Amino acid sequence: MSTESAVQPEGRREKNKVATRAAITAAALRLAREQGPGGFTVDQVAAEAGVSRRTFFNYFPSIEAAVTLPVEEFLEESFARLDERPGDEPIMDAVLATFGGDISQDRLALLCEIYQMGADDAQLERMQLQIWSQAKQSLEDGLRPRLPENSGELMVTALAGSLIACAQAAMRMAANQTPDGEAPPPSAFRQQLLESLDLLRSGFNTNHKD
Repeated sequence: MSTESAVQPEGRREKNKVATRAAITAAALRLAREQGPGGFTVDQVAAEAGVSRRTFFNYFPSIEAAVTLPVEEFLEESFARLDERPGDEPIMDAVLATFGGDISQDRLALLCEIYQMGADDAQLERMQLQIWSQAKQSLEDGLRPRLPENSGELMVTALAGSLIACAQAAMRMAANQTPDGEAPPPSAFRQQLLESLDLLRSGFNTNHKD
């Protein structure tokens, strides 16, 4: 068997896995919109996606994990883009360039929608908090090689935690400025995110009142 023929089936399998995962998440999101988060079962998601219950659990441990997959993917892709920035670029410039780049409004709108769903469902909210906690660890791993060699672990941990906190604060502020029951508009989230990151870059220096 040639190398080419051996690789092609593996490539097709991987594409099928990606498609199945996306179908399950799309089904879970449709049901969450129609019935509210927490208002449906794994069996309903599986039927909506055209897969078996067993297949669902091959891909996700829970409905909440399926619903929040876009959040997890967004963070993973954002960290990958950050890794692609020039190694000698100041870290906050690299972060702002990463999140100030080309991110579709539809993508941001979906993130905002999922965030708002968490306000109505404790399990979904906990899942999102877990994703952000895992993202902090991934961000620490990505920051270490970008920081000076003499940077201590405290700096790595504090910076990663601060960046994650800025993103969470931006979403929370955007949600607070949005009427109850509505998802924060993506433009508001993006603006709040960039402003929070700019505050972090400046060291939160502000003019004192006389």
